[in-house]
Amino acid sequence: MSANATKWETTREPNLLRNRASGRYYGRFTISGKQKWLNLDTDVWTVAKLRLADERSKLERTRQTLTNVSSGEAVAGDLATIYKQRIDDRVDIKPKTRQRLHEEVDAILKTWPGFASMPPGRITRQAVIEWRNRMSREGTGFVSPGAKGISSKNNGTSASLINKCIDAIRRMLDIAVERGQLGGNPLYPRGIKLKNVPRKPILPEAAKLAEIFSEIEHHGGRASHATADFCRFLAYTGCRLSEAKAVTWADVDFKRGILHVRGSKTEAANREVPLIPAARALLEKLKENSPGTVVDRVDVATSVDPRAKVLGVSEAGKSLARACKKFGVGLLTHHDLRDAFATAAIESGVDIPTVAAWLGHADGGALLMRVYAHHRRAHSVSQAAKVVF
Repeated sequence: MSANATKWETTREPNLLRNRASGRYYGRFTISGKQKWLNLDTDVWTVAKLRLADERSKLERTRQTLTNVSSGEAVAGDLATIYKQRIDDRVDIKPKTRQRLHEEVDAILKTWPGFASMPPGRITRQAVIEWRNRMSREGTGFVSPGAKGISSKNNGTSASLINKCIDAIRRMLDIAVERGQLGGNPLYPRGIKLKNVPRKPILPEAAKLAEIFSEIEHHGGRASHATADFCRFLAYTGCRLSEAKAVTWADVDFKRGILHVRGSKTEAANREVPLIPAARALLEKLKENSPGTVVDRVDVATSVDPRAKVLGVSEAGKSLARACKKFGVGLLTHHDLRDAFATAAIESGVDIPTVAAWLGHADGGALLMRVYAHHRRAHSVSQAAKVVF
């Protein structure tokens, strides 16, 4: 008996197997001649049977979809199902990317009534343009987590999202072309996507930004100090929100003067960022006050648990909004503090490619030139004084 055979225990339910080592149940199916395993995420027999039934019905729909495509009778919903299946089968993308690609398909189905039942031949270039224009006006109705309602600035109308959805429709039609249901893909000529102009935030002066951080710190809340330091960390390192939350003391190298950022958005996102003086001072203070710090007899910090998180909170949105309102400045987001780091670096004379590397951009500075290379008013005026005509 093979080792693989002893690993799995068959059950009286077709397609349902139990892993002897873990006790968990799995579904085993065959799709287009390929074996597919599904983790049912349970070790309870009755629960496994119910979940297997759900997966079996999904599988039957997938098989019917493949039959429709092969016979030339597929509709857009069938193409969407196959496209999602191909996304799931990819091994070259990360889970977050897989989730985002699925969400783009869902956004199309949500915003284009009747799309799922349309024959591929009816998804013309003009039909896509009409849907694109409608979506750019109405959006997806997206509501940000924690928000009280739909925001006019973040409601699923961004050019970036719409263009990604157009890419998804194009790939669905590619499937129809592959299977001979379409003679060609009408979405390949250029000119169908929206012009994507990145938002350029209006940042307060550096002194005003410091006042905002101080206001957050002295607000009197239980986590006021930690929240203010969280904002300072974003502004002094240029980290994304998800990156900042993941930083541990093992990522801080005071000797080399760098911060290792474990980014995951792109390959360039996993990077080393030099500690500017403000960042070093902040991290030294945080290390000294960290609960995991070991001190010697004269109360001088000597070491800290490398696995401990550097920051005591994971977001500061409400505190930022309250402080900005008090000072009468435009609302700042976590990402705006990353903008502040980039702008300060550029204004200090750091070259564009270097700042791009610090931010984890993979384009060598192209995006930086469009988004971050705007200067605050005071700096612009001081630079203008140097111009001799």
